[in-house]
Amino acid sequence: VDLVIDAVHALAERGTHVDLEVAGEGEEEAALRGRVRRLGLEDRVHLLGHLDDQEKLGLLRRGWVHVLTSAKEGWGITNLEAAACGTPSIASDAPGLRESVVDGRTGLLVPHGDVAAVADAIERLVTDPELRTSLGKEARAYAETFSWEAAADAFEAYLRRLVEHSVPD
Repeated sequence: VDLVIDAVHALAERGTHVDLEVAGEGEEEAALRGRVRRLGLEDRVHLLGHLDDQEKLGLLRRGWVHVLTSAKEGWGITNLEAAACGTPSIASDAPGLRESVVDGRTGLLVPHGDVAAVADAIERLVTDPELRTSLGKEARAYAETFSWEAAADAFEAYLRRLVEHSVPD
């Protein structure tokens, strides 16, 4: 989250106003609030704390872009949640995230830790409604390919391949 806050600061210095709403809570919350104050971003960055599922869904639906800059994730589930809402993601080009965002199709991937690249990607999407809409539509279509039925079919196919290769000739 600190990288995204720093990107909002970089955008502010360029004269681009964006509002950042951060969902969730954790041990870094006090440090993040301090960072927001030090950078003078109280009018642009809003730390919302814990949201229930309905509130999170509303946030993802009204957002123009979802940003996740983790160094790695087991799987970028929040990217797919945003995609299901038609909201494109900007994510670090990192394990677990690059599998949940198709760069240039469902969102944008940026080098992890590169605040300028995050700021550039945010600015690109907030100033180009056609691109944002196109990525959002593709993101929604991509998210729809993930279902319990599709996962079960893929797992069954995997098990069949295992069995076929383990049968002695």
